[in-house]
Amino acid sequence: MAIVAGGFVSAFIFYSLPSWKYGRGLFLLQMILTWIFISGWRLIIFNLFIPSKKEKEDVIIIGMGESGVAISNILKNGNSPYNVIGFLDDDQDKLKNGSSPQNVLGQTKDLLKVASEKGVNTAILAVTNNRGPSFIKNILDAKMKGIKIHDMPTIYERFTERIPVGYIYDEWLLFSEGFHLLSHSFMSKFKRLIDFGVSSFLLLLCLPILLATALAIRLDSKGPVLYKQKRVGKDGHVFEVYKFRSMVANAEENGAVWAGRKDSRITRVGKWIRLWRIDELPQLINIFRGEMSLIGPRPERPEFEKELEEKIPYYSIRYAVRPGISGWAQVNYPYGASVEDAMCKLEYDVYYIKNMSLLLDLRIMLKTIGVVILGVGAR
Repeated sequence: MAIVAGGFVSAFIFYSLPSWKYGRGLFLLQMILTWIFISGWRLIIFNLFIPSKKEKEDVIIIGMGESGVAISNILKNGNSPYNVIGFLDDDQDKLKNGSSPQNVLGQTKDLLKVASEKGVNTAILAVTNNRGPSFIKNILDAKMKGIKIHDMPTIYERFTERIPVGYIYDEWLLFSEGFHLLSHSFMSKFKRLIDFGVSSFLLLLCLPILLATALAIRLDSKGPVLYKQKRVGKDGHVFEVYKFRSMVANAEENGAVWAGRKDSRITRVGKWIRLWRIDELPQLINIFRGEMSLIGPRPERPEFEKELEEKIPYYSIRYAVRPGISGWAQVNYPYGASVEDAMCKLEYDVYYIKNMSLLLDLRIMLKTIGVVILGVGAR
């Protein structure tokens, strides 16, 4: 798809410039050769640099609760460098009842013995609670004897580009590497300058689209063109976000609800502007005013925030940065309409805040273009 799109764009540019005309055969040849070279390059990469199953490093997971099972499922991915050979767990009742189908090799105190028998040199610690003194001593003894110990959240983050908020604890957040830009006022001001400049430029560039959309909404259904809605921003500050109205007027007269699939409240024009994310364009005004950023967590409604804060651990971390039109969660996860969806999106948001950088912002911008073109996650 990228090669075909690039071919058409190239043709449009060259044929628009009389002195740069090229034959149609040349463009076709370019597209074919590009496809051959890119496909060949990817075959080389996957065959020479992606580790095969035989080259994977054997690993033991300490803890076979939800955290252990979650990281085990992630490491089953073909691109994972680890091969899980089994679990260690101290829950004797669970072991005796045979309630777990996993391959249990013993207790935590058996780590050195099992590692020696299996020829394993690496273990992943997936116990987030009840780390008693004897438990810590067993793990520390193994580490002092040469066993590499990795924390489950760190491995989870590395392979999913998310932070498992349900399996972390305060000390992990406190001492984990990252969150650097939160303390760099210069970078925060520089990002704000970029937001101001880009939002000003886009407001002018998109003016014809804004006017055409406003006219279409006015002709399609009764009600205001713009829709103002309260959202929670940086430091918990509540502000009004601007969007093109994509639902019938008074769609929430009975209270705030998440938009569902094939929502009957969405208008004919609203369906299309949601698909192409055009309804989000008026939020450029919020960026211009400093209430939002181009890139950041999606701002949520106060009516939902209270419930989400009560049910999802570390939800308030989102308030550390300005919310954005697009973000790491928006480009990696489809539209969310439940607490479970909000939990998964928070994992992406915390990853973004922890690893925030201008390079990551650029990566999100590029992925956003793909999301808009393909209409992924629109509702």
